[in-house]
Amino acid sequence: MIITRENLGCSGSFKIGYSRGEPTYMAPKLLSNKKTEEYFITSLFAQTLINNQIPVIGVEVCEDDKDKGADTVINRLNDEPITIQVTRFTLTDYIKRKKIAEAQINSIIDQVLSLFKAEFPINISINALKQEKFPLNNKIMKNALATEIADALKKNYTILRTSNEFVNVSTNDKRIIPFSPLLTLQSIPKGFFSNFRGKENIFIDFSFDNVMFDFLDIKNECLNIFNKKNGGKAMVLLIWADTFDILYDPKQIIEQLKIQFKDTTFESVLFFNFFNNIPLYLKNNVKVALIK
Repeated sequence: MIITRENLGCSGSFKIGYSRGEPTYMAPKLLSNKKTEEYFITSLFAQTLINNQIPVIGVEVCEDDKDKGADTVINRLNDEPITIQVTRFTLTDYIKRKKIAEAQINSIIDQVLSLFKAEFPINISINALKQEKFPLNNKIMKNALATEIADALKKNYTILRTSNEFVNVSTNDKRIIPFSPLLTLQSIPKGFFSNFRGKENIFIDFSFDNVMFDFLDIKNECLNIFNKKNGGKAMVLLIWADTFDILYDPKQIIEQLKIQFKDTTFESVLFFNFFNNIPLYLKNNVKVALIK
């Protein structure tokens, strides 16, 4: 991650270029739809109740959960059921920016492939000066960048074929230099997978996993959840986040949720974070925080 004045104080992730496993975005998801999500998160909560000597009979998913009604119900032995709402913490604005970056990568890759074909997998890092901004919305600029990438690959193809070292290439197009003065190329060793997005041996990192988010994004999403969910008919609110999406650090989110839900209609509010990714989930524990 390049630290500039524009992204100072923001959060971001650093991504290794390749690994022996498939990249995170290609891995099978643990939770693939809303009802699966609701049942799974509620089951985690039910397990915490059992661990605290509260007898649980079972978990039910509610088909009709309109008007802030319960998404799920935990049935208890000799006590009233616990009604629950489940919601995901997604950093909505950050996800939107991330999807914009991802779409731009896909578009650039298609244009590069129309100009150059590689016989072996190659990573291309676009070293943007302002990583949280996307000035390539027009076709002319994207085509210019794709041409720069294709030319860099052609000129350094022999080196890339025989070495896995980083090859830094300065851009020449005056329209591209203010945005990205440098491209970094690297061939991927046999038996490894690129962690960048791509196809047909061309993989590009436009920091689509490294789109900046800051405290305001977190604060806005916590307020958004409070406004949407508070005043509901359920007894408990369960909020969950993909650990990868929040870049492994839930502390600011937990503190801001505590502020927003200081006065709430819910009897209890809990925050769960884990990897929504089957291989990673199996290797890591679920983290739970009591908000209220």
